Amino acid sequence: MALRVVAVAPPELPASGLGRHTLTSADPASLFNACRVAGQRAANGTGAWGDSNWAGGRASRRESVLLMHSLVEDMARFDALLERFEPNLLLLGAMSVCLPGAVACAVRAKQRLGDRVHVVLGGRHASETIWQAGGTVRHHPGSPVRLIADGTLPPVFDLVVAGPGEHVIAGLGEVIATATQPATSADLAAGIADEPGDWIASWADGDLPRAVTSRRPTFSRDQLPSPAEIFGVGASFDVFGGRLTGHVFSDTGNGCVFDCDFCSERRSVTGGLVDLGNGADRLVRQLRAVSDVVAADAPGRGASAFIEDSTILGGSPREITRLVDLLDRTDLDIRFGGQFTIDQILSRTDLIKGLTEVGMDYVFIGVETLDPGGIGGMSKDRRPDGAAWMSRTEQAIDQLTQLGVQTGAAVLFGLGEPHRDRLALLRQLSDWRDRYGGPWPVSLNWATQHPLRGSDGGTGYRYSEWSVPAGEWAEAFDDFGEATTRYPLSGCAPPVLAEVQEIRATFHALYERPSGGGAR
Repeated sequence: MALRVVAVAPPELPASGLGRHTLTSADPASLFNACRVAGQRAANGTGAWGDSNWAGGRASRRESVLLMHSLVEDMARFDALLERFEPNLLLLGAMSVCLPGAVACAVRAKQRLGDRVHVVLGGRHASETIWQAGGTVRHHPGSPVRLIADGTLPPVFDLVVAGPGEHVIAGLGEVIATATQPATSADLAAGIADEPGDWIASWADGDLPRAVTSRRPTFSRDQLPSPAEIFGVGASFDVFGGRLTGHVFSDTGNGCVFDCDFCSERRSVTGGLVDLGNGADRLVRQLRAVSDVVAADAPGRGASAFIEDSTILGGSPREITRLVDLLDRTDLDIRFGGQFTIDQILSRTDLIKGLTEVGMDYVFIGVETLDPGGIGGMSKDRRPDGAAWMSRTEQAIDQLTQLGVQTGAAVLFGLGEPHRDRLALLRQLSDWRDRYGGPWPVSLNWATQHPLRGSDGGTGYRYSEWSVPAGEWAEAFDDFGEATTRYPLSGCAPPVLAEVQEIRATFHALYERPSGGGAR
C-alpha cells in the first residue's frame, strides 16, 4: 500500500494560546530532526518513501507536519490533516508535559481511521521513561507503555520509541508500506530491528510491556542530512531583523556537558558528547544548508540560524576555533546565535570575539536564579574567581554588548527560591536592559520535574494529566515556556497562583516599556 504520513508535535496545553512574550518557533525543530532520514529518502525517491505523500518538495512535506500548542485551538488543524491525508503512519513527538496532548491526538486518529493508522510515539518523554539498565528494559511510572498496560491510558499507541528515531522512522515507513494488512505492534518492532541507533521500541501486549532493542546501536552522524534541506525554513526570530531562521545542530549528542540536577539535558541522564571532533564540520554544513534553502525558497529574505546545542559545540575551544576558521573561509551571508553559559563567556573571550567576526550576533544565556547557592547549586556555576553569580552574569552581558552581541536570557522559577527573589531577579534583568540594551528576550519558565530515567528524586509522576490546567492557571502562565502546577521538582512546593500572577504583572510592567537602549 502507498505510504501516507503525518507528523505532529502534540500540544502542551488543554486550552488557551501562548502569551505575546512566550519564546517559540514556527518550526518543530525536534520533529524535523527525527524525520530527516525519512524525508531524505522521500526527496531522493528511495523505497516506500519515494512513493509517499512526502515525495514532493520541501513545501509539500511541511504541509503534513504540524506543531500544536493548545488542544482546543489546534484540534481543527489536526482534524484537517487526518481528513486530507488519511495517514497510515502518524508520528507523534512529545515532551513529558505534552503526553496528554499526544494521547488526545492518538485517540482522535484511531476514532477516525481505526486500525488503518499506525500511531507511533517518540520524543524526549519516551526516551526518559523507557531505558536499558544492566541489559534490561526499564519503565518509569510515566512510561506510556506502562500506563497502557495498567489501564491508565487507552491502547492508542501502536509503538513507543525511545532513543534516536531518525533511522527507525524511515524503517517503519517501509514496514507499513509492504504489509498486506495493518501491521501489529510486534510486526512493526520486528521490521525495524536492524535499523541503526541506540533505540528501544516498546508496546503493551495486554497488561505486559514488550520491547525490542536495536541490533545496531551506532550510526554515522556525519551522514545525517540537514533538517532545513528536507523541510525548509519557516521561522523568523525577531533578534535577526526579519531574516528567516533555521534551527541547526552539531549533532554531538542529546545533552549538555554540565549536570545540573533540575535539567532534562543533564549529562548523567542523556550521556556525554558524541563525536565532538567532527561537530564543527557538521554545524557548518547545516548553516550552509539554511543559507542555500532560504536563498532558493525565499530570495531576498536573508538567512539566520539558531544553534540548538545546549552550548555551542559544548564550549570546546578546539571545535569553536575550527568553526570560526571554516566560516571565515566561506561566503555565507548568514547571521546566527546560540547558547553559552556565563562562565564559558567569561573564560573564552577571544573565541566569542572570533565568532562575532563570522556572523554570530546573538547569545542566549541561562540565568535561572538570583543565587545558585540558595537552590543547592548548579553544575554550570564554575565560580572561576569566586565572584557572585549575578556579578558574573552582568560581566558577561557587558562583555557581549561591547562585542555588538545581543543577549537573551532564560529564567527558571520553582527551584526552591523565595518569592521575593523572583521579583528581585526580574528587576535586576530590567535594570541591565536599561543599561546594556539586554537581556531581551527573556524566557520565563517554571521548573518541571522530568522523568530522567528514574533520577527524579522519587517523585514517580505519571504525567497522564495536563501539566497546566485550562483557566486561570493557563492565563497566569501564558508568557511562560515550560510550566507546571502538577509536577514540581522533587522537594519543591507547587506554584502559588497569586505569586505567579504577580510575576506576570511585574514582568509586563518592567518589559512593556522602552528600554534605556544601552550600547550596541
